[in-house]
Amino acid sequence: MGNPEKRVSHDPIASLIRKENLASDEETRNLEDVACLVFLDGQFDDFEKKSDIDEDKMVEILRKTWGKMSEPGRQLALHMELSDRAKMLIGKALET
Repeated sequence: MGNPEKRVSHDPIASLIRKENLASDEETRNLEDVACLVFLDGQFDDFEKKSDIDEDKMVEILRKTWGKMSEPGRQLALHMELSDRAKMLIGKALET
């Protein structure tokens, strides 16, 4: 299994990956915000164009994404340069 000291040194990383203490750990929340913002900024438009994802499904995905983010992460997302379609779908996700 390898050197136990090396495994211990990776425990904080594993904890971040598992999203442990998401509600109370700032570093974990920041990592989750980063993951969500990367999705919105760099992957959303291609993801949204997939043939098996209709508008309702995309709105639900955005609701879930929004729910994972902290308030500062949400504010960053609202000020990002996103496509008009992304902005429209985010608006729909936030309406309900």
